[in-house]
Amino acid sequence: MMADGLERKIYSFDEAIRASNEYFKEDELAAKTFVDKYALKDSFGKLYEKTPDDMHWRLAGEIARIEKKYPISLYLWE
Repeated sequence: MMADGLERKIYSFDEAIRASNEYFKEDELAAKTFVDKYALKDSFGKLYEKTPDDMHWRLAGEIARIEKKYPISLYLWE
């Protein structure tokens, strides 16, 4: 369980590399860099994101969470 109290799927390193490699159109260096440096992990190294799309949704959710505090109707949430 994450600090926010939500259960999240845990991915193996190999599973994340395979999915990210597909995302990056077989660019293994890009896939490995994403998994090593940018995919969400906990302090034990468990992976909670397997592709950049997962990361993008996480970031969009965090931005939307903050923007919802402000009454400006021009923002489009996630």
